[in-house]
Amino acid sequence: MPRDHSPLRPLWLCRACADPWPCASARLSLKAEYAQDRTALCVYLGSMLYDACEDLMKLNPNDVDVRALYTRFIGWPDRFRRRK
Repeated sequence: MPRDHSPLRPLWLCRACADPWPCASARLSLKAEYAQDRTALCVYLGSMLYDACEDLMKLNPNDVDVRALYTRFIGWPDRFRRRK
């Protein structure tokens, strides 16, 4: 049975591999799940980014790199698209 590569909140680490979520496995799963609807993927990731910012700001408001979070959550779908 595959491990669940979902986010462990409020830390936003992967439940299965402890990498920052979305980890490589989560990205592959999301890419497959949303293969026919990239817009829905971006909307989903945007909502996850919002939740992550909110959670992480509560944990440590002085140490949240919003730019890095944006790249982590929103930046990768474009990289997949360019590889086609």
